[in-house]
Formats: sequence, structure tokens, C-alpha cells
Amino acid sequence: MYAKLDLAGKVAVVVGGSSGIGRTVALGLAEGGADVVSSARRMDLVNTLADEIEKLGRRSLRVTCDVADRSSLEKLLQQCLAAFGKVDILVNAAGITKRAPTVDYAEEDWNRIMDTNLTGMLRTCQVFGKHMIERRYGRIISIASMGSFLGLFEVAAYSASKSGVASLTKSLAIEWATLDEAARSSCARR
Repeated sequence: MYAKLDLAGKVAVVVGGSSGIGRTVALGLAEGGADVVSSARRMDLVNTLADEIEKLGRRSLRVTCDVADRSSLEKLLQQCLAAFGKVDILVNAAGITKRAPTVDYAEEDWNRIMDTNLTGMLRTCQVFGKHMIERRYGRIISIASMGSFLGLFEVAAYSASKSGVASLTKSLAIEWATLDEAARSSCARR
């Protein structure tokens, strides 16, 4: 038997959190005691999920964002900081796909999937990561896929983007943990 998740006092942001895995994660974080801001492009879905989070006794905000638009991510962070003073947990759950034979796959579809799934994750991590690095605290969870590790039929762009998500997540963990170590070492030498 596992102990119940205790996230009391934590603030979580789920980007791409209005449906699917993001929605489930957002509700799980709220059930664990975190205040949760679950953001996506569609305000009606953001409102519905915020209502559910608040029914669990947690606080939320109703803010849309689009991972293709850095300014909307910056606005989301600023509104979270104004309301809660911090962000402890970031979940990157935004993702799209389109099934089609790869030999005929339209380049604009490939680019749209890469921009949402991989570059959108990078934008989100950059915006929220600066805040976490400054605070010397933060947890970033990025949703990859079985397609990150296995070949899947007619979803080459999705699998390639999610492989990039898995790799970028590991790279950021190594790079940003080093920044934290350097900060701790600097403090220890004082």
C-alpha cells in the first residue's frame, strides 16, 4: 500500500491540462492537496476543470495559454505569481497528433506537431524554469509517450516529437541540476 500523495502548500501548473492525461494529472495533483492551475487554449474547458479543482477544496485560476505563443505562457506565469506567489510544479501535457502515411506527410502538419509537442514544451520550460531556478526549487514533469521508445504506425511526427520530449527532459534535468549544485556550492563556500 502506498502513502497518499501529500502536496499541501504546493502550487502546480498543468499546461495542456484541459483534457486527456493533462486533465487527469491536474485532478490528481488537486486530490493530493496542491492548488492547481490547469491551462489550455479553450476557455470553456479551462473553466470546467477549474470548477472541478475548486470542488476538491483547492484554489485555481482561469487562464488560457497556447504553447505556440511565448507571451501567453509568460502571462500565465505572471498571473500564477500574482495569485499564489510561486509555482512549485510544472506539468507539460500539451500535445497533438495526426495519423497519416509518412511518405505523404505534409510538412506543415509535421511542423505544427513539432512546434506544439516539442518546441512548445521548451518554451514552457524556459518561461517557468527561470522562476524555479531563481527560487532554487521546482519540479517539472513532461509527458512523453510509448512512441518515444517504440515505433508506432503512421504517427512518425508525433513519435519523433515525443522522443524529443523525453530527451529534452533529461537534458534539462542535467543542466538545471548543475545550476542548483553550483548555487549550493556557492552558498556553502560563504
